[in-house]
Amino acid sequence: MNQKKLIGIAFTSVSLFLFQCQKPVSTDKDTQATLIAGIFGSCFSLDSCFDQYARTTDEGASFQVFDQNGSRIYARQSVIDYSTYKPIASGSKWVTAITAMRVIDCNTNSGTYAQCGTVTTGTCNNGAVGGAISLSRTTAQVLGWTGTYANVTLRQLLSFTSGLNAGGGNGSGQATCISTLPVGATSTQKDTCVNEIRDQSTGTPGALYQYNSNHMAVAQRMLEVACNKTWDTIYTQLILTPLGWDASQAIWRGNSRGGTDTDGSLSGAYGLSISPEHYARMLNALLTNGTAKNSSGGNITNFLSTTSVTEILSDQYNGAKIGYSQFSAFGYRWQYGLGNWRFCTVTDVPAECDKDLISHSIGINGFYPWLDRNRNYMAILAVNNIGRKNGLSLLPPSSTSLFFAETVRPIIHAQIGR
Repeated sequence: MNQKKLIGIAFTSVSLFLFQCQKPVSTDKDTQATLIAGIFGSCFSLDSCFDQYARTTDEGASFQVFDQNGSRIYARQSVIDYSTYKPIASGSKWVTAITAMRVIDCNTNSGTYAQCGTVTTGTCNNGAVGGAISLSRTTAQVLGWTGTYANVTLRQLLSFTSGLNAGGGNGSGQATCISTLPVGATSTQKDTCVNEIRDQSTGTPGALYQYNSNHMAVAQRMLEVACNKTWDTIYTQLILTPLGWDASQAIWRGNSRGGTDTDGSLSGAYGLSISPEHYARMLNALLTNGTAKNSSGGNITNFLSTTSVTEILSDQYNGAKIGYSQFSAFGYRWQYGLGNWRFCTVTDVPAECDKDLISHSIGINGFYPWLDRNRNYMAILAVNNIGRKNGLSLLPPSSTSLFFAETVRPIIHAQIGR
């Protein structure tokens, strides 16, 4: 992956937009000039690259790089600091996948995995759903589904290969009930929503990859039913409390754009607000084979099992055809794990992909955490671009973050000597 490839994506995006629209959308010329300069201009240090990028943002940004031990080796901010809570859009997917694997680890061996003993009191081994939750448990076993989608597994839901394809559409849309659940939604209301997702779908389980929010909504409901706990309780006990996140701010919302408060228990694909400093505590577990960080910077050993780390970061397509991804639209077939992209140059040969691989969970608002296990570092670009500067019709805000990351990655590699 290099900047030239991403420039190609940008121009392809522009071409597609112009082809699909009968007349151009007017934009502020000064704002557009700032944005284009920030993307295509030259920079030669992390500071200058970040400062150039920050001028294109709606609310400011922060950028941090962490070494193989989870120690911060670079940090710079503009307006938004490292502890500021903002929506992270699809950055939430990694949190949901890690929560699910924490449930599985805790249920498998609660005596080993940190902070799990209290979580599994009441157990996730609810006899009513036929045994312990795992990646191979099906919607039939847990939710009682029958028919075409009875054999959908938790693995397929977390990897978007379940065939639940947004009402047969080709885009990344979702069932409206996910974002309109009332606060404190009942089990019946949640079941009605996931059943609606099932009944509107037309994809073949295991054979179709489609990037949308429906899969994770069903995964969350499976975890709730299997554990006999609400998503908020599972997330609080397994993620928020041990990592020391702010309970008043690190919350899930179904309506990510504000307005009426809604229940976020099915919004695992997009609904979390978090600060980059706190997100890094969780991401550290994927960098270090299972060790997360607590609020004082100390290690939480065995936060995840090594098996769970491998599952999260591995290619989970298993032969599924790509029906929709925002990347394949431009001719690139980047792979997907559990809640995160596998971003590499050679995508058709897994062994080659692994040699030049970063894992990431980019949000549509530009929030961009990534992990490079080959070079043993991680980075988080925190930004919330939803307004005029990065709401330009020619280029989505996530693209500007990709450009920034691909520009600074060689600089980071040179500085860490890997």
